[in-house]
Amino acid sequence: MNNARKLTEGAMLGGIYLVLLLMAIFVPVLNLLAMLVMPVPIILYWIRHGFKSGIYFSAAILLLSFIGTVAGFLMTIAIAIGAAATGYILHQKHSTYEALLKGAVGYALGFTIFLAGSQFISGINIIEMIQDSYQDTIQTVKSEVDTVGVTVPEAQWEQMDAAFDYVLVLIPTMIAVSSLLFAFVSQWLAHQVHNRQSKQRILYPPFRRFNLPVIVLFIYFIGSIARWFEMDQNGWIYPIVTNVTELAGILLVLQGFSFFFHFAYHRKLPKVLPILAVVISILFAPVLLYLVRILGIIDVGFRLRERMGSKK
Repeated sequence: MNNARKLTEGAMLGGIYLVLLLMAIFVPVLNLLAMLVMPVPIILYWIRHGFKSGIYFSAAILLLSFIGTVAGFLMTIAIAIGAAATGYILHQKHSTYEALLKGAVGYALGFTIFLAGSQFISGINIIEMIQDSYQDTIQTVKSEVDTVGVTVPEAQWEQMDAAFDYVLVLIPTMIAVSSLLFAFVSQWLAHQVHNRQSKQRILYPPFRRFNLPVIVLFIYFIGSIARWFEMDQNGWIYPIVTNVTELAGILLVLQGFSFFFHFAYHRKLPKVLPILAVVISILFAPVLLYLVRILGIIDVGFRLRERMGSKK
């Protein structure tokens, strides 16, 4: 009876996944929405049936994804690793934040495999393509500037080139952040479906409880100090230090945002106030996000929340 239920549910969720996959490949208007929902059937199956059945289910949809061409196969790899990690952690009844983190790592790994596979099949180096497109754009802009008779100092063009090179260095960070956002949305959607169908509800803890370990602060400080020294930008140390430091800095910004919500809850302030604080900080990012990061550093380093709790 149990095996029949697994097969029936696997067939239903597998069919839903394949429909979403085909939409993501062939329906331009709905492809982004379909991609966000694609992990949900995989997460749900892993939550309900665990590791062994989850492996069989993931292998089955991986084979069936060939109907969506090679792109469908690569896309399924990119989705399945993170979704399986998320579902398995939730099946083990571990923290939803742990599921989020491990799911994000899985999506980042899957997306990297997707890029490598796409490059291998098509022979197109995406990084080189972006660089060539940038150079073409710069040359066009320079020609237009010369045509209207405006003189732009060479130092400004060099600053633009340096900024572009820095963005390329941060590609791993962008993949990591995108994977985290994707993991959050897909896991939240899976929570909604699961909670409607099961008595055992799965919820994200309130954001005010988000709290980083002190090791993140040490990593950020060590990376920041290391960046004071001159490093070969073409070597392997520079991109590692840069990306690790930026990722730690982003996490500390999240810590600062979390403190907004904790402070509002502690002071019994309206919930809309921390939300407005986050929105304003993002809108005026260059200055305010730096201050939010400092707040996150202080919160982690000096345990502000514990001090507030002791004074209550």
